[in-house]
Amino acid sequence: MVEEQQRRMEEYTIKLEEVIDKSIRKMKADAYRCAANCCDNEVHSMQKVQNCITTCNNPLDRAHEYITEEFERVKNRLRRCVMDCNDNIKDAAGPNPLRRDMEKYKEPFDKCVMNCVDNYCEMLSNLGETMKNVLSEQKYQ
Repeated sequence: MVEEQQRRMEEYTIKLEEVIDKSIRKMKADAYRCAANCCDNEVHSMQKVQNCITTCNNPLDRAHEYITEEFERVKNRLRRCVMDCNDNIKDAAGPNPLRRDMEKYKEPFDKCVMNCVDNYCEMLSNLGETMKNVLSEQKYQ
């Protein structure tokens, strides 16, 4: 069951990465073209060319920061949910439970974690649309 949940999370993550990649491709291309234009200028000093390239990449860098922050936010929610499942089992089992007593908590724990994964996958689906809109309108700046 753990492998199945892991696979589901990976599938949803890959789908989201595809949506994001398609959303920023034009931005990447624009940054590369802009940087190429900077390099084509034979009059500017090396420092001016480097500053120009940095300026070209700023929108893409900010987009990547936004993407990273959003992924981390959702991953943190998953971690907190699983930690909550763990805490609930610890509370139910009491202090120093015997190994054989812990077996009865395996199923409730697995169900709780499965619920966390379901919520995580749903958040990723919703996040894809949100991020697509935010990236296209550059609202992250």
